[in-house]
Amino acid sequence: MSGVRLHLLRVGACRHLACMAARGDAWSVIDFPALCGLIHHPSRGWLLYDTGYASHFMDATASWPERLYRTVLPVHLPPSEVLATQLAALGLSASDVSHLVLSHFHGDHVAGLKDFPAAALYALGADVEQIQGMAGHRWRAAAAGMLPGLLPADFGQRLTRVDTLSRRALPGWMAPLAEGFDLFGDGSVLGVPLPGHSAGQLGLFLPDVDGRPVLLAGDACWSLPALREGRLPAWPTLAVTHDRRRYRETFEGLRRLVNREPALSLLPSHCTPAWEAYRDGR
Repeated sequence: MSGVRLHLLRVGACRHLACMAARGDAWSVIDFPALCGLIHHPSRGWLLYDTGYASHFMDATASWPERLYRTVLPVHLPPSEVLATQLAALGLSASDVSHLVLSHFHGDHVAGLKDFPAAALYALGADVEQIQGMAGHRWRAAAAGMLPGLLPADFGQRLTRVDTLSRRALPGWMAPLAEGFDLFGDGSVLGVPLPGHSAGQLGLFLPDVDGRPVLLAGDACWSLPALREGRLPAWPTLAVTHDRRRYRETFEGLRRLVNREPALSLLPSHCTPAWEAYRDGR
């Protein structure tokens, strides 16, 4: 047993048509929760996979063109879902989180970065370069769901580019995923590239969480049921994907993996059924 533990947290949500995330789903408007992973490592302490929404998101989208983001995707963050409130309920504060792993830089994944001023930051180099390339291009950034103003001033000083870390082969049963980046040098937390949705996008593989393998998959898909059935997002969603070909390749690889390996808990960042099944031990 690795001693790694995982808590699943819903940190706000946006509202959009269900069918935009999965072809064949309803035309009704539903919540897409921003779901984060709070992980305890036996020697490295607490780390977060993404931050979900925060008040900084509202500040960053208060004026145009950034307001386009929350006009298209209206956001709500009840007080009970604020990340600091949920950490406090577990007896923790922001200072207890020593590592923050970023799947990618869309606002619903990084809005709380400034609330963790002491945490070491981890992201794929391709995604870092993507958001840094948005500086000074406010309309283009807003249309891409990126808000450079959410990055803390010392972002570069605290950042580790995950792809500079040691590589470790994934278990053979994880094919077509072949290798990950070893965050702590012990094989317990592996960053796995899942490109397409963004320039890089970093999944997180936890080989042993109370005896269960877990893959936190970011936005490589939005619905686990749709992934199992091979139902891609609707074309307007694919149209704003960074690289549609690579997205389809990643999606298809995960579809094969999750259908072949039912013991794997694959957890997309916006799929309530997947996270509820994991919480309930299903």
